[in-house]
Amino acid sequence: VILDAGEVLFDSPIVLDNTRSADEYKARNIIKGYEEIGCNAINIGGYELAGGVKFLQSIMDSTDIPFISANLRNKSTGKLFTDPYVIVDREPFRVGVIGLTSLIKDENKFIVMDDIYISGKKYMKEIRKKADIVIMLVNADRKEKQVLQDEFKDADYIVISRDIARTKQGQPHQKNVTPVFCPGKQGKYMAFMEMDITNTDSPYVDVSYYNKLIQNSERRIANYQKKNPDIPLKELYSENQAVYRQIVTLEKQLVDAKDQIANARNKVEFELIPMSRKITDNPKMLSFVDGILAKEKQLRGSSFLPHNDLNHHNHNHHNKK
Repeated sequence: VILDAGEVLFDSPIVLDNTRSADEYKARNIIKGYEEIGCNAINIGGYELAGGVKFLQSIMDSTDIPFISANLRNKSTGKLFTDPYVIVDREPFRVGVIGLTSLIKDENKFIVMDDIYISGKKYMKEIRKKADIVIMLVNADRKEKQVLQDEFKDADYIVISRDIARTKQGQPHQKNVTPVFCPGKQGKYMAFMEMDITNTDSPYVDVSYYNKLIQNSERRIANYQKKNPDIPLKELYSENQAVYRQIVTLEKQLVDAKDQIANARNKVEFELIPMSRKITDNPKMLSFVDGILAKEKQLRGSSFLPHNDLNHHNHNHHNKK
């Protein structure tokens, strides 16, 4: 499942008149690129309205990719601006995705932003009846993270856009607390989550944390052994009780971590993939991106354009298998 947590069309809250043609051209073609890779849903974030409601609506009308928001309403009609959530079928499971934002400017003439927590809980009740796994895409400030976890305990995962602080790989998650992931801004990283699910009613075990624990424990044990590879480790440090106790602790950590992975019914592995030049380009997509960048440069009338800006633009991707 490929998702974007918001702020994909523009990179600022306002589109200036002198750059409008270039900005809108790039936004339209970002969506064409998303269609090519098979994006399943986009959360409407604060910057999506930078080009105006009419432009956003024209983008939404031009694509089959669902733009979702559970807390944005038309000021004139009082109705939701778009669908609050989407259900993605991935046999044998159904993945529910809710969109929310708290970053729409108050002075917007056409859109009303409802409280994200009231709206989120309302649609959480609906979607829980229809989906096996629920992901919340939230366009919000970093300070909201703890509140999001407290308020949305029924969600399986929360993905935040706008926050510049990226989630560290192998970071331990608190038990009985909804994990929050943030890929950072400007699409420099893609968040990849691989899931091996046996029973959706069982806990999800973050094996990336335990794998990191295993790697660190094995590395430290190996470093201790370097002193003399021919002597058993505990015998080697039998007279150094401080190191001996450390080795016992590391060996226990190693066994416990391996047991956690082996006994997990649902395994989750999280990875942040840097969108760097090291990634091999798809020739067709590269040609498409280069063409868009050249045209955008022409529209801006500028001799400078950041390399791969289109390719790296706010791709807050959240992949699930």
